[in-house]
Amino acid sequence: MSENQDGDGPQPSGTGLPDFSEPSRTQGSDLPDFATSSGPVTLDEPGERSRRRNLAVVLSVVGTGVVLLAVVALVLSQTVFRSALEENGPEAHSTADRSAEGEGEYVPDPEDPDIAPPPPLFTQAPTTECTVPEHSSAAPASSAGTIRGGDLEYTLPNGWNHPWGSSPLPYLTEVEGQGRNVEGNWYSVVSLGRVTFPEDEGGYPGPESAAVSIFQCYATTAGVLSHFGENPEVTDYRSESMTVDGHPAWIVQATYHFEDPDMLQSSSASIVTSIVVEGPDGPSALASDVAADQPEHVAALEEIIVGLDVVD
Repeated sequence: MSENQDGDGPQPSGTGLPDFSEPSRTQGSDLPDFATSSGPVTLDEPGERSRRRNLAVVLSVVGTGVVLLAVVALVLSQTVFRSALEENGPEAHSTADRSAEGEGEYVPDPEDPDIAPPPPLFTQAPTTECTVPEHSSAAPASSAGTIRGGDLEYTLPNGWNHPWGSSPLPYLTEVEGQGRNVEGNWYSVVSLGRVTFPEDEGGYPGPESAAVSIFQCYATTAGVLSHFGENPEVTDYRSESMTVDGHPAWIVQATYHFEDPDMLQSSSASIVTSIVVEGPDGPSALASDVAADQPEHVAALEEIIVGLDVVD
């Protein structure tokens, strides 16, 4: 390879490289001028499609709100409002006047059998003389396994194997009874007899008054009173008409709770019952006391009452 020695050799042909020292007039006119075109922009009104989409969104939100309100209303109607609007719901009772401290005075309902005191007939002090008539033997029972007193008769329940004797009771003669041991010398007893009221006390007062007198006298005899105490609690009391073997009758009954619950180990209450039945030959009666917390004794008493017969 040879070199050019004097620098006068031939030069490259053409105009040479472009001159960038001055901006080209044509280049400036081809690009957009953003400086002059910038400024506030005004949006056109939304199109029909946009309006329909917005309306659908609004309607969907409103519909969802209506559904939620309906669900809440349904829940309230089945819970809170239902108890307030129900026709057979509990009846509200007005309260007594408020005291100065702002507390209501409780006034018990005297007609409520759970809190009202027993009627005066269920007293430890009888309202009659409790006269005991002269002894007269009862007629023989119609068959073995039955007990007769006056014109009444009952079949002996299982376990009632203690003859109670024929001693007269207040206003009862021709007495016969049977018992079942509770413990020691305490027995459940059911006695029958003929009702006898002396003339000096006005004679026979009718089934209701006679049943009340026999009940009171039986409940206050020495043997019973010694266990009941002077002021026993009285529950489950009743005094009402009934029928026995097709004959009109009256029953007086109550449960006496012993004042000393430790008097006996196996019982602390007795059911005292008096039933006067108006038979064809005059009134006869049942008088009994049965251990209230001995289910077999109570069931036997109910069996005896249901099966009472009027005999001639």
